[in-house]
Amino acid sequence: MIFGACYYPEQWNPKDWDEDLKIMKEMGLSSVRLAEFAWGIMEPKEGKFDFSLFDAVLEKVHNHGMTAILGTPTATFPPWLVQKFPEIVQVSKEGIIRGIGTRRQACFSSPAFKKATERIVTAMAKHFGNHPAVVGWQIDNEPGHEGSDVDYSPLALKNFRSWLKQKYKTLDSLNKRWGNVFWGVIYSDWNQIPLPGAHVASNFNPAMIQDYYRFQSDELVSYIHFQAEILRKYSKGKPLTTNLYPSPFLPVTDMYEMFSKLDYVSWDNYPVWGNQQEPYPHPLVTATQQYARGLKNKPYTVMEQFSGVQGHDTLGYLPPPGQIGLWLTQAIVNGANQIYFFRYRTARFGQEQLCYGILDHGKRKTAKYFELKNTIEEIKDFAEDIAESPYPASVAILHDIENSRNYKHQPLSDGLKFSPVPFAQVGYDIELATWFAGTNILNVNAHSLPIHSETDWSEYKVLTLPLYTMFDPILVEKLRTYVQNGGTLVLGYRSGIKDKDHWMVEEPVPGVFGELAGVQVFQFEAPATDKVGIRMGLWPLKGSKFCEILEPTTAKVIARYRDRKKFYSGKPAITVNSYGKGKVYYVGSSLTPESFVLLYRKILKDAGVRFGLLGSTVERHYREGKRYNYEITMNHSNQYRLAGLSILKPFGYRIKKIKK
Repeated sequence: MIFGACYYPEQWNPKDWDEDLKIMKEMGLSSVRLAEFAWGIMEPKEGKFDFSLFDAVLEKVHNHGMTAILGTPTATFPPWLVQKFPEIVQVSKEGIIRGIGTRRQACFSSPAFKKATERIVTAMAKHFGNHPAVVGWQIDNEPGHEGSDVDYSPLALKNFRSWLKQKYKTLDSLNKRWGNVFWGVIYSDWNQIPLPGAHVASNFNPAMIQDYYRFQSDELVSYIHFQAEILRKYSKGKPLTTNLYPSPFLPVTDMYEMFSKLDYVSWDNYPVWGNQQEPYPHPLVTATQQYARGLKNKPYTVMEQFSGVQGHDTLGYLPPPGQIGLWLTQAIVNGANQIYFFRYRTARFGQEQLCYGILDHGKRKTAKYFELKNTIEEIKDFAEDIAESPYPASVAILHDIENSRNYKHQPLSDGLKFSPVPFAQVGYDIELATWFAGTNILNVNAHSLPIHSETDWSEYKVLTLPLYTMFDPILVEKLRTYVQNGGTLVLGYRSGIKDKDHWMVEEPVPGVFGELAGVQVFQFEAPATDKVGIRMGLWPLKGSKFCEILEPTTAKVIARYRDRKKFYSGKPAITVNSYGKGKVYYVGSSLTPESFVLLYRKILKDAGVRFGLLGSTVERHYREGKRYNYEITMNHSNQYRLAGLSILKPFGYRIKKIKK
């Protein structure tokens, strides 16, 4: 188990470096992440390299018995580069140029930027690749964040047209598969095809937008893989990663594909950020951590772990004593085997002078320092024991990048729109997290997996699949086999009705799942955020966002709408269908988290999955270690909580050893 910190020696005086590393070691840290924003320092002029600063730092890191992960510094580039090649910057959907002075400006379709990337990464890899202190590389930094994986520049347009030509071969094929006969938008020249940028009224063809997102994903993925090839050539045996960021489906990039040529997944853990007045609910944080773990289905790294109040322009919630230690514990429980705190010491200048680290702007040891130091000491033996062990689970939620993209540009309901910042549309993320929360509150270990990964689904007693509107026929048959062989599948509304070309099927909802689910849908509405009453036996539930009126063919009704405001009160809302040796539940509305808890009680009991409810703020996981097995119980409340026979203090946790 590795504990470390994000360190920026270039922002401090050289006389500080030894003292900084000494303070880190006293805290229990043994590694640092360096250099992810240092391009301008290492290549101050084109082709002229100066690695002296990081040579000196790495020497001190090595002398202190510590290690380093180096970042390739391509998330921001020096002003001289854009001065020479002004075309390397992105253009936003609204036509705003992402100029120099901030970060993530790069146009991934730019040959000049790719050539400059090759030069700096090759030079770094040759110079540092075999350094004894360097134990790995982080490629770029949060690639695609802040909307930087969608680019509307002239070079992006040029490459998009080439990408389309390679995919469709002929304009006749493109026109047919996009359905361009609609509104008569029939292209007769590849150069007529625009980018789906900002519009006055009606949007662009959804098939076109979906392809644009696929293209942008391919551009970014190939850029990261391009760097990986260079590093593997000159820094042999050093593992490669890049760091993701909240929220899981904020980007249009296929992160499963991105990590296919990297060694492990890294993720940045900020349970609260900016002007938020309260943290994200703990099931959302766990869902995101399981997403990171599930991309390669093995332990992951937290490359930036919250250690102090964070923000660029405004600040909000201050975690009470114990909470940042609990967040650290939660990340490890969910499968992290390396933790790097962001950041060691708070910058005195620049855009992140409000991003507080372990230490503030001075060097006085803070309450954060001691809380994290004490937590590391308390959990280190446990963390070491489980660090490389699998995370066992009998339940999994499946997610799909194609449907995440689809719901960005065609969100279906105002209830599925959520844009906390202009570059984010994360309605799909919230829906997935809400489905995940049901099992989390019932304290069932659950995985979050890409639907197109090569996972053996027979390992799971229950699979849940929300918002699977755009389907892959191969995966539909894989799900059918899973159910036939005895698995339990939980399907969400609007399932199985749209192919990958964005054509709606002729069959009624749930389309290709009609026989499997044993239900049909001909009427539906989108009540946005309004709550609609549903009753399951004696249990009152609540739905929102979308409501389908189910008409069972072979399925059994287990819940009906019960809302005097709705003409369909009394009609089926949730069904279950026996199919082969298994069962398919069909959920015709977006349930509230509390309602999902009640529904999952029934589903898990019928599937033979053990669960236990300890309250909405208490989370329990089960882990297997090399020496012991463990039951970990965490209290995410600022109140004392009873958990079984134990009383947990506010933001406290209990790690119970179980003999193997």
